[in-house]
Amino acid sequence: MSTIEIDVLVVGAGPTGLALAHELRRHGLRCRVIDQGEGPSIWSKAQAIHARTLELLERAGIAEDLLRDGKRIRQVNIYGAAGRRVAHMEIEGLDTAYPYIYSLAQRDTEIVLARCLERAGGVVERQLRLARFSQDEHGVDATLVHADGREEAVRAAWLVGCDGAHSTVRHALELPFEGSSYEVRIIQADVRVDLPIPAEDDEAVVFFGEGALVGLLPLPGKHRYRMLVPRPPGDETDATLENFQRIFTAVGPPGAVVDDPAWMIAFRLHCRMVGRYRVGRVFLAGDAAHIHSPAGGQGMNMGIQDAFNLAWKLALCHHGRARPELLDSYHAERHPVAAATLAGTDAATSGLAFNLGLRSHTALELRNRLVGFATSLGFLRRKLSRAASMLDVHYPGSPIVAQDRPSLLGAHVFGQRSDEAPFVRDWFHFGHGPAPGDRAPDVFDPEIEDSPRLFAAFDPLRHTLLLFDGASASEAGYRGLVALAERLEARFPGLVAVRIVVPHDERPAPLAAWPGEVLQDADGRIHERYGARSECLYLIRPDGYVAYRCQPADPDKLVAYLERIFV
Repeated sequence: MSTIEIDVLVVGAGPTGLALAHELRRHGLRCRVIDQGEGPSIWSKAQAIHARTLELLERAGIAEDLLRDGKRIRQVNIYGAAGRRVAHMEIEGLDTAYPYIYSLAQRDTEIVLARCLERAGGVVERQLRLARFSQDEHGVDATLVHADGREEAVRAAWLVGCDGAHSTVRHALELPFEGSSYEVRIIQADVRVDLPIPAEDDEAVVFFGEGALVGLLPLPGKHRYRMLVPRPPGDETDATLENFQRIFTAVGPPGAVVDDPAWMIAFRLHCRMVGRYRVGRVFLAGDAAHIHSPAGGQGMNMGIQDAFNLAWKLALCHHGRARPELLDSYHAERHPVAAATLAGTDAATSGLAFNLGLRSHTALELRNRLVGFATSLGFLRRKLSRAASMLDVHYPGSPIVAQDRPSLLGAHVFGQRSDEAPFVRDWFHFGHGPAPGDRAPDVFDPEIEDSPRLFAAFDPLRHTLLLFDGASASEAGYRGLVALAERLEARFPGLVAVRIVVPHDERPAPLAAWPGEVLQDADGRIHERYGARSECLYLIRPDGYVAYRCQPADPDKLVAYLERIFV
């Protein structure tokens, strides 16, 4: 049995594994992605793709393919007894090119991701399972078993388990999957629903009833919906068309018809996660590392975001361009995100169980009024929209993010600017910009179709450095930024893409001979969003998060930070 050497073995070809394999190939790693199934499962319980995930997929060149067939959900209507609408909420307040929840069955998402992987030169190897593996300080030895029983030995530098809730990789690592199971069950189906009430194409609909709740999420196709029906503790209702129709007749509008199921399934809810995302040269991602209630529809999104967090770090370390400690930040960043998400979905599921227990007319009416009042509050709608979008996922405690800025006492109070130190108002303005570990915000004019976007200037494979000389830009200031850029390229060649942002609609004379990219910000939107009233810099990671920022732009401090990350 010969041994094949590769860079990364990805186990599992769900959305997480496919996204990871695609990213690894983009970063120049040789990887194999294997899956013991024959193809994408029709039991595609995941459906929602959120704004932050779409932004990451856009960086990978995948978003355009995904956005061809799904539905954009922009509003939710909630109905009570007798078809009376008790609440309406629109998704709002999102600073993104994707201000909606994108609805596409997981099976279709996997098909698109697999097609993009093939376009990048990769392939999913189906009906191929991981039997066992061992690791040493230099790599991982894995034994794969083909459908005909033939064994194959693989030597990989790294192994990533993206193989779901029953992960073979996690079991082999003997990592506890700590948590619990809920008594609430879900019966779910992709069906045709004929509603006797108006329902827009971009509208999710929820129906409240006595001891029951039905959610309808639009899917591609006329009158096609994902129907979710939570069942109270002790209820063992099967997922049959008759049961879906019976329950919907009880809580939905009179005359509604449910038929033509593509698939139906019943499942219990679990809330579990591992304590470690990395053991030596082996990593866990997606459902192999964390599973939780589908409340909020964030499970698949978390897995894809795991993949984007890990891929660039693995590539830099494997190529010897970054320090090995960089890989420890994968657990340090993603584990707290999973813990917070599990806590949130746990609370939501507990609230769901409470609602299913309501029986009296008075309690039901009070619940409906409270929901209607809460969703009428603008700040709460924006908060819920923001949470659902996952735009606020951030890594404030990460060991690989940092900032340098003077104390407030070191800021100028009055007088003319004699150096690059900020004035007090500049200091506070910078404080309102994106902090280390935050998502680097996109900047564009939402009123203009095809408005230029800041994201288009971010390098999809390298760190991007944004250099600002501030509103009071000067020739000396620009010469200093050019010197900083040249020093960076000499010290860390090919690792950082530099962009100088200017508050003009033309290239300033001091930058005429500089070969780098200049971003023209004549309307000041970028400067405003990044708190750049005075000289400062932002270093953006390949996954679109702020790695480091500094006010003013100090070359020595920037280099000192980069030497913590890069070799």
